[in-house]
Amino acid sequence: MMQTLDAPGATLAYGVLGSGPVLVLIGHPMPADGFRALAAELATDRTVVLHDPRGTGASTMADPTELPDPEVLADDLSRVIAAVTDQPVDVFGSSGGGIAALVLASRHPEQVATVVAHEPPLTEYLPDAAELRERLAGVSATHREQGLFPAMGAFMAIAGFAPPAPAADAPPPPPPSEADLRSMTRMVLGIETVPTHRLDAAALPTDRVRIGVGAWSGDAALTGRTSRAVAAELGVPLDVFPGGHGGFHPGQGGDPAAFAAVLRTALG
Repeated sequence: MMQTLDAPGATLAYGVLGSGPVLVLIGHPMPADGFRALAAELATDRTVVLHDPRGTGASTMADPTELPDPEVLADDLSRVIAAVTDQPVDVFGSSGGGIAALVLASRHPEQVATVVAHEPPLTEYLPDAAELRERLAGVSATHREQGLFPAMGAFMAIAGFAPPAPAADAPPPPPPSEADLRSMTRMVLGIETVPTHRLDAAALPTDRVRIGVGAWSGDAALTGRTSRAVAAELGVPLDVFPGGHGGFHPGQGGDPAAFAAVLRTALG
């Protein structure tokens, strides 16, 4: 059961399950549903908080065309945490949610105990950041000129995410749901604002931060590169998680039980 709270320009949806120390799971643009399997593994001894970032899932926006901003996403996350507890919490963020979790730690350090940012796509920490900025701008241009699906194709080429080849006799995949389309739109709208964010390293409590990288995410995957670069830049531990970018998601070839075991170790 999802609950809601008001935020400037948005209504935020979140859910709580399990009992024990609080652990928040956050993605972007993936909403809470993508974490359901992982949450089930963790809720046996933790209070797990799930959250749909503004503009995804059940979280609405006054202006859906507003560009995603990591600082706004982090402040939204802060509001959700405050609605659940007044104590510091553990936070696990994946992809753009990993960026939001890191920004949360710098803007609201009193709310976090340990933060694990799994494959945050922070391209500004790479040696080819300038080239990537141009390519990401090209995704935005493709979106404006050709639409969502060509833009998604352009992004996938940059990200190095190779979808598995379907079996010869496999039926065609179902069309994206309305929720999927909203999430893809939020990702493309934020393609020049989210990956290019630079962290306020001076405000970041690095003693409470860890970076995660997927075991399958080598140098061909953009998020494999960014994860290693951010961990090195911040001087924080790099934890290797099972699978790739979606290593916790059964629909992306992930193993939630194995992923949860590594996450428990990283959180201590």
